[in-house]
Formats: sequence, structure tokens, C-alpha cells
Amino acid sequence: METQTSLIIAQLIGNLAITVGIIIAIIQVKQNKKQRKEMAVFELFSAWRTPEFTNALNEIQFMPDHVKPKKLRASKPEMDNYAYLVHSFFESTGLMVKRKLISFDVVDDLVGGVIQVVWKKLDIWIQEWRDDRNPAAGEWFEWLKTEIENNAA
Repeated sequence: METQTSLIIAQLIGNLAITVGIIIAIIQVKQNKKQRKEMAVFELFSAWRTPEFTNALNEIQFMPDHVKPKKLRASKPEMDNYAYLVHSFFESTGLMVKRKLISFDVVDDLVGGVIQVVWKKLDIWIQEWRDDRNPAAGEWFEWLKTEIENNAA
């Protein structure tokens, strides 16, 4: 009888150890997922601090809304490159939000207003890009802009 009781206690302890191990593993997986999201935000927005991006964003933000691509190019030769750089940044951001790699709320809080402003500047440029080169150009940027507008409503 003592041997049977000892076996039952050993089994219970073993089961408890396995259960505790599973709980710890689940907690670690959740913590790792949170850390990956935080690192993704950090990595993405480290591009924001580069002189090239800052300059491009400033140039784009001070353009008139719905600027025609020919007028954009005529203002400065590098404006096409600026538009592409800014567009690519927000395109990547939209895709990362859609795939839940970064939080929508964080993006909305950090750059939601900028996204709306920049979209108004580049919408015709992006449409031309779609028509001439890539029908999917700007789709995640546009999706993100729409989500931000819907969230504000």
C-alpha cells in the first residue's frame, strides 16, 4: 500500500511539473511575441530618424494636396525619389500592421496624422505608379490610411 501511495504521489508530482513547465513555456512564448512586436516597431521607426527619410518626408508634407506627378517632378528632380521613399515606408508599415507584426494603435498614435497628410500629397502619384508600373502599388499604404480614418470616426 505504501508503494502504491508513493507511486501516486510521484505521478502527481510529475504531472504537476509537466503542467508548470507548459505554463512557463506559454508565458515565455507570449513574452517573446511581445518583444518581437516591440523590436519590429523599433526597427521600422528607426528608418524615420534617418536624414534621408526626414528630408523626404518634410519635402512631401509641404507639397500641395493631390499634386500632379509632372508638377511634383518639376519642383525638384529628387522629388520622385522622395515620394518613393515615403510611399515605401508607409506601404511597409501598412503590411506590418495588417499581418499584426506591429500594433495598429501604436502606428495610429505615432504617425496616424502624418499618414493621412502624406496620402493626400501622394495619392495621384501612387495612382500613376499603379497605372504605369504596378497595379498593387500603395495598396497597404491606402489600406492603413483607410483604417486610420475609420478608427477616427
